Amino acid sequence: MANSESRYWFLVPGDPEQRTGGYGYVREVVTGLRHLGREVSLHGLDGRFPKVDTVAWQALDNALAGIPDDSTVVVDGLALCGCPEVAEAHRSRLNLVALVHHPLADETGLSDSERAHFMATECRALAAVTRIITTSETTAEGLGRFGVSPEMVLVVVPGVHRPADMDGAGHPGPWQGQEGGIELLCVAHLSPRKGQMDLVKALAGLGAGGWTCQLVGSLERDLDYAHRVQSQVEALGLTGCVRLVGELSGLQLERAFARANLFVLPSHYEGYGMVIDEALAHGLPVISSDGGALAVTASRPGCVTYPAGDSEALARLIGERIEDLALLQDQQAAARQSGSALRSWRQCAQEFDQALLDISAGLPEGSEFAEDWLRLREPADHQARDPGLCEQAATWLGKQSNDFLVVVDIGSGSGSNWRYLREAFPPALVDRCQWHLYDQDQALLNAGTLEEPSTTLHPVRLEADDLDRLLPAPLHLLTASALIDLVSTPWLEAFAKAASERSAAVLVVLSYAGRFRLSPTHPYDDSLIALVNDHQHRDKGTGASCGPEASEVLAAALAEQGYQVRLAPSVWRLGRASQALQIALIEGWIGAARSQIKLSCRDGTAGYQCLEQWLNTRVEQARAGELFIEVDHVDLFGVPGA
Repeated sequence: MANSESRYWFLVPGDPEQRTGGYGYVREVVTGLRHLGREVSLHGLDGRFPKVDTVAWQALDNALAGIPDDSTVVVDGLALCGCPEVAEAHRSRLNLVALVHHPLADETGLSDSERAHFMATECRALAAVTRIITTSETTAEGLGRFGVSPEMVLVVVPGVHRPADMDGAGHPGPWQGQEGGIELLCVAHLSPRKGQMDLVKALAGLGAGGWTCQLVGSLERDLDYAHRVQSQVEALGLTGCVRLVGELSGLQLERAFARANLFVLPSHYEGYGMVIDEALAHGLPVISSDGGALAVTASRPGCVTYPAGDSEALARLIGERIEDLALLQDQQAAARQSGSALRSWRQCAQEFDQALLDISAGLPEGSEFAEDWLRLREPADHQARDPGLCEQAATWLGKQSNDFLVVVDIGSGSGSNWRYLREAFPPALVDRCQWHLYDQDQALLNAGTLEEPSTTLHPVRLEADDLDRLLPAPLHLLTASALIDLVSTPWLEAFAKAASERSAAVLVVLSYAGRFRLSPTHPYDDSLIALVNDHQHRDKGTGASCGPEASEVLAAALAEQGYQVRLAPSVWRLGRASQALQIALIEGWIGAARSQIKLSCRDGTAGYQCLEQWLNTRVEQARAGELFIEVDHVDLFGVPGA
């Protein structure tokens, strides 16, 4: 069976219809992808997870073995992270994507040996995947403990279904609850991590009357804990007030939300906490712990939080709302406001689809730039470069007395800068040059450079600490193209120091300057530029990137080393003849902007819709030949000494 970018496989442990937030997320994403026209297979795996048994191990291995080469497979972390050997066995032929709701090692109730076991297996499994998708920034940031670099992780936060009756007509106010007072609702399967025992203990301190509480969630996943909760309810004399109703779904669950006046989530840890979104969508005020990602998920109007596990603090918050219905009414109004701004599952599925399309595109290992992108941009790069600085570099090299001149190109990719300089320099100078091309991606180096006896390829990643050790000496010209906006200030300072110690000239070109202009203009242009520039400062592997300020940072670092530095503009001018590059550039900007929206605010709904409108408009204009784009870059040339 031939692979297609629109065909995906999802693997989850056990029955995919289980009523938990994690399984619900997968079902909603799969449904949304199918609505987008993707062919998606969802398969449940037999056996015990995440403490895997032989049946589970074999089920995952057999499932992956039956999927065609080069396919994109999303495996729930509950299944994959307990079977690192299986992931390692299939990593070379499949695009394995780990869907991590929260790390296994962060589960509550683990012994030290169990936690150490999951840390070890999870580190191995995550090292064997192509990418990782998480449901929250909290989980994404925490994966650094498992040896995962930020570039490996994509965040796609959940969506929510808006109830049909939540159209502004109104939700029962807190004073209109049952005759027994306000009704509290907690929806979560009964387990120690979900913390229902904390809630029962908190309610016991309130005394009977003025409230009732319904615990909705499976009693079967942890029978012992469910029995202990029920026994605690009976021992505290709360049988008439606290009801364990088991798992509800569909209309029954909707009715439970409709009857409630206050939602409570006492969980000790969540990777996101989708049920909070569901409560807000129903207009319910929320009391939540701050466990895991809940500190962020519940950081919205209509929600209040307390320290996870602190039943006294929970009792105080509930009691205040029982005694002061006006306080509850105000919180409910805020909850309705937050509920109206929640993102939809359709938007979640669109983001997930884009993530999988990017993964399926198969960027070369170790490089953020695919060969086709470099090929598209090369003509624009060569036309934009300032010829005067290149001429000055050639003149400076020509004055050196050495018979052979050593030129090092860092981040050379497929050799665009190398090709330009060999054409721009006088032939006699080219004959004197020995070229050294450095890039972390050997495939790009091999794809772009010709067999030249004077050219040496170095497939290595140059860290700041490696520059002085790995660069040759003597060295006469140190050059780079479209690189320094991606690296950190310490990296550029090490770059300047390495050049200075070798008395090498520096020619660094096509560094992004933070400005681009599109004609015709669009109302969202300025907002997009701001998001793209914010994204430029994110860590690309060497620390916080310099982004648009990179040329100034390098100029200052070189000046500290005694260099004379000249800067000149190099501007991309992309018209009708550059439609393919225009579209690739537009889509790249949108990808960066989407990422920033997810990082910068809990609810990216409005921003996401604006980006989609901008993208659709600009792509249509590009395809019609009606778009003109200018992107500002900076070229830099520096020479040592006075």
